[in-house]
Amino acid sequence: MILKGKLFAESPIYRGNARKTLFTRDGDGTQRLVSLAGEIEGTAEALMDAFIGRSRSGKNTGLLNQLWFRLYGSSIPEGLITKVHCSLQEKSYSRDHLFDIRMGIKLNEDRWAAEANANYKMETLYKNAAFDFAMTVNDSVLKRDENRSRLFFVLQELKEGRFWFGAGKSKGLGRCRLEMELPFSPGESPPSVSPQANHLTISLSFKLETPVLVGWPWGKIDPSKPAFAAIDGRQLIEAMRDIPQPIRKRLETTIGGPVLSPENWKKKFSEFFPRILAVWLMEQSSREEETWFLPSAAVEKLGKGKYALSQKLMERILPLADRHFQSKEAVEAAVKQELGAKANMAKRVLDVLAHERKKGKRFDSEAWSQIAEGLGFDRASGDRLAGAIQDETALASILSQECAKILPGFFQQVDQQIRLIQSDSWIDEEIAVREEHLHIKNMLREGKIEEWQWLSPDYTPQGIRSSTWKEFLESHQRVQFRHMLNSKNLNKSIINDKNLIALLEGYRDHTRQELSQPYNTDFRSGGVSNREISRKYGKPYDTVFMRMLSWAPSAQEQSMWEIYIPGSTVKGAFRKRASQLLKTLRGDSAGTTSILNRLFGEQGQRGLVYFSDAYLTDALVPGRSWCSMDGVKMDPATGGPTEEAKADYLFAFGKDLSFNLRLDIQNLSEQDMEAFSILTHLLEDFRKGDIPLGGEKTCGFGWVKGTIRNIHWITGAPPQEDSVGKKLFGKQTHARDGIWYSLNLKDEAAKEALHIAPLAPKGKKDVQPPPRSKQGFISHSAFGGYCGVLSIQGEVLTPLSIKESGEPSFVHVPDDPLEGVINGWEPFSMSPPEASLRAPSRLYALPSKSIRGMIRHIYTIASDSSKASHDISRLNPTDSLFGWVGSGPNQAIMARLSFDFALFKKAETAWFKVPYPYGMWHYVDGQWKKIPKQQASVLHIAGSWRIFPHAPLAPCVIKLDDFKPDTPRADYIKAILPGGLCRFTLRFWNLEKEELQRLLWCIALEQGLAHKMGKGRYLGFGSLRLKLLPESFLTDWADRYSGKGKRDQAGQLPISLEEWINPKVIHHHSELRKALDAQRI
Repeated sequence: MILKGKLFAESPIYRGNARKTLFTRDGDGTQRLVSLAGEIEGTAEALMDAFIGRSRSGKNTGLLNQLWFRLYGSSIPEGLITKVHCSLQEKSYSRDHLFDIRMGIKLNEDRWAAEANANYKMETLYKNAAFDFAMTVNDSVLKRDENRSRLFFVLQELKEGRFWFGAGKSKGLGRCRLEMELPFSPGESPPSVSPQANHLTISLSFKLETPVLVGWPWGKIDPSKPAFAAIDGRQLIEAMRDIPQPIRKRLETTIGGPVLSPENWKKKFSEFFPRILAVWLMEQSSREEETWFLPSAAVEKLGKGKYALSQKLMERILPLADRHFQSKEAVEAAVKQELGAKANMAKRVLDVLAHERKKGKRFDSEAWSQIAEGLGFDRASGDRLAGAIQDETALASILSQECAKILPGFFQQVDQQIRLIQSDSWIDEEIAVREEHLHIKNMLREGKIEEWQWLSPDYTPQGIRSSTWKEFLESHQRVQFRHMLNSKNLNKSIINDKNLIALLEGYRDHTRQELSQPYNTDFRSGGVSNREISRKYGKPYDTVFMRMLSWAPSAQEQSMWEIYIPGSTVKGAFRKRASQLLKTLRGDSAGTTSILNRLFGEQGQRGLVYFSDAYLTDALVPGRSWCSMDGVKMDPATGGPTEEAKADYLFAFGKDLSFNLRLDIQNLSEQDMEAFSILTHLLEDFRKGDIPLGGEKTCGFGWVKGTIRNIHWITGAPPQEDSVGKKLFGKQTHARDGIWYSLNLKDEAAKEALHIAPLAPKGKKDVQPPPRSKQGFISHSAFGGYCGVLSIQGEVLTPLSIKESGEPSFVHVPDDPLEGVINGWEPFSMSPPEASLRAPSRLYALPSKSIRGMIRHIYTIASDSSKASHDISRLNPTDSLFGWVGSGPNQAIMARLSFDFALFKKAETAWFKVPYPYGMWHYVDGQWKKIPKQQASVLHIAGSWRIFPHAPLAPCVIKLDDFKPDTPRADYIKAILPGGLCRFTLRFWNLEKEELQRLLWCIALEQGLAHKMGKGRYLGFGSLRLKLLPESFLTDWADRYSGKGKRDQAGQLPISLEEWINPKVIHHHSELRKALDAQRI
């Protein structure tokens, strides 16, 4: 019996070779066909997944063998399943038979930053890809005992999606679901199941009420690369997704070759694009038509002969001769109308009716509407086009006028792709190495390398770099020379290298096309006086959200990009938190390592928990859900921005935006209860928002609050014998579901279901010093010293404006074009970069990076961090606390602080006109004075750090009723007025006592002092008072996880600010007091 169905990839799948990059291809890899291995065979396959079989060593068995044993406690009957075939359907291939690349990094536990040379990349088959699945079953074996019923429920597990194939199962990869109509039933009673068999699924979701940015590791520009190198025109055209596919294909054929000059190529595109559109429209309008007519010669004969029609009737019907009609019925109606009362004679006339087929052109309005809608043309032009449908030249001329309106947008994408030629230079380096490997393998195949040379690392073949030769030998050190010369293996290895080069080159092209799209391009200034803010001057955002290629029925030829958070990111975040907690409460012991390995796995051993990718509830993210933020480094000496250090971030935010993920655990045993109790604490921490996901954690990104939506527990043990289930859920009612006893909890019942057992801390509850690494810096490996959360309120004292990110909300175009445009800037808000997508009601905020920069500047002065940090073992006080990035590998460390965005609940605003230059205005002796020919006064502390003193608004600043620009020699900004209140939190961990004392002083300052931030600080804008709120607390880790106290307040120790403010730890204290004095306002 052959059972046939379809297997769907619910998540991407990876099944790779030893190099851990390419998905294993069928045969020698030439056709790049892929399938999921049916049976374990050979040597390399013994380490990889297959549906059935057993390796010679017995260490690897088929996944169906494993599932059978897990369910029934016995081996699958010999010969029951004789063959499994699972090949990818043709429609799930890309055009080049290459797929997605999933990349990841390893974070150093001490630095909480990337570990050098520890990243990985894997080619994964598309999520939603479909396989043709066929299983051959031995009928005679199937009829024995309970085999039919048992096989039915084994396949039922696949149908329920509780089946994983390939590598990376615990990191979001490999989950599959089978669709199959079985020709047999399970029988009257289900077979008995092993009481140890069980499966727990915990479904979670989190809304993006906190900004999230999981960065995509592509598009990083290398300025040292040439500004322009050869690029293929086909690649440029493929990125123009608004152009219908048939038009793109013709453009690729016409101008898809190498681009030697971008400007010349743009001219060719401008010329060929309307012409190809014209030809396509003419083809759509060309059709073969069948027409009916009365031939004139035959009509004339009707008036002759013995039974001729009368002269009067002939005069009526002769005008119809040779006139073409669309149907036979139309001719008949016309003849009868002409004959009038003699309509009964129509049959004689219609006897001579003839018809013919001929080609004609009739304007296809539907095809034009499709083109116009996709490209943004004026549909009304259809009337002009219809009149010119017979004339290709005239048609192209009309279309050229329409194309002229949209060409700048396409050329902007071209410029972005050309700029991205400088991106991801590591691909070129890897390809160069791979090409040298190819050269070595070809030399081996041609007999140009002998065995003695193979054994000598000092021998370097001609044309190969010494480093590459040594790396090649090292990567093949376990391969004997005679095995290396095996022609079959060597040829396959050569094809693998060629496929890998094609994968890397092709995927980089795909990423460049995606990054060049308008929605991934930031707004920059240009034009007259550098005042025009447009994407045409922009570049791809420095960081955009993680995405992958997935298959979708709507995608034409190529797959579509889908936003997601990798399971490896979720798993890594949970593991980091678990490691910190266990090392804090129980120490860095063998027991801690054992629990971590059981939960999350180790080399050669899969972890207990399978973490899925996190996918958006709605994959089509609306544009208004993407917000942008600019990060501009400030020069501490001048207080001005360092434009070359500007970074732009495109992040996800919004209460209507949510992600879903799931955790799966199989065969949970009583021995796993201790490890599982750690997981329950992690889920509780995730609920509280204490497990950050993604990047920019120190700027408030990723601290999401997860909610358990559903818990599904199935077990083979009857309820009265389900000891594991009782420990998890107590006495709950189980429903019979096939072979399982099932418990399904939703919403509130699911949230409260898991019992959270206290963690037993070892050691004293006294504050322990922060952990330190071997290099001497304070480590992130555990919690120590002072940790907690500061809740802070900001009060605006003088009008404050940090300008919005992206394009300005208001633009005025003067009559004189030489004056350029005049921009009107709203304050920063949690909004999209495009003005048209911003909501009328803004959520104003102070960006986390701006707050962080403001506090860091004061902390730098207060800690006298004037000396630069030279390496990670010699950090100055500010770099130690706020984080540091040096040069060279492993020379970066994450901050021990995380600043949130400060959101305004209510804020009154007003427009201000700020003329420039304004350096002649000086605030002296409590009043503003205009002193011509003098530069702006500068207040420095210790000759190194500039501070803007507090002052009321200068007289030159004019408050406006609305945005009413009258001169380009001024800035027009909307500012938040005094009295506006905002709130934010600041998380901190592993601080020494002096660090916390200094940090608290730098935030709350002293009575009568205040901060300054934003635009126009010199002229009195931006005074801000920060106040520590009673919700602030220090964390007592032992108490927090003791199971005592209120659920959301356990371990929280109130902070008495008076006890912590210590001016003795503040360097330049008197100078800071004077500079930050806000009494004058």
